[in-house]
Amino acid sequence: MVSRFALVLLVGCDGVLQETPSQGNLDASALTMVPTPACDALQSTTTDGHHDPGQDCLMCHHQGGMASPYTFAGTLYADSGGSTPLAGATIHLIDAAGTDVVVTSQTNGNFWSTDLVVPPVLAFASSCPSIIPMINPIHTSDGSCNVSGCHTDGFRVHVP
Repeated sequence: MVSRFALVLLVGCDGVLQETPSQGNLDASALTMVPTPACDALQSTTTDGHHDPGQDCLMCHHQGGMASPYTFAGTLYADSGGSTPLAGATIHLIDAAGTDVVVTSQTNGNFWSTDLVVPPVLAFASSCPSIIPMINPIHTSDGSCNVSGCHTDGFRVHVP
């Protein structure tokens, strides 16, 4: 006979990322002490980046979405206009807990992660000799970099 506890665990585990970071007002003052990471040399890419560079990745890649959920995703370019995808560069997200999540942009410039991050978050795009910090911390748990109001046409995530 299956216990009620085991039944709850069985029903509650569907293999989909269900955790969300706290939405409370976290103190971001510790982020002012975070040093800029050293620049990273170009890395080897592992995929073509799949599809839809420059589009809102989390439109599909969210909890309960049509594709596997990501905590953050976007497309990295060699220029702010978004005319040339940048492959092999790194994105650092340093969160309020001090965790540095590092991902590599793929052949079409797309990058993504399933690692949980606790807002507020500092973001850096890196390709030696440059490391470009995002001007302000990200204060929400929405990690969709290519969403309207963030990095869209004319203001893309980029490393010159």
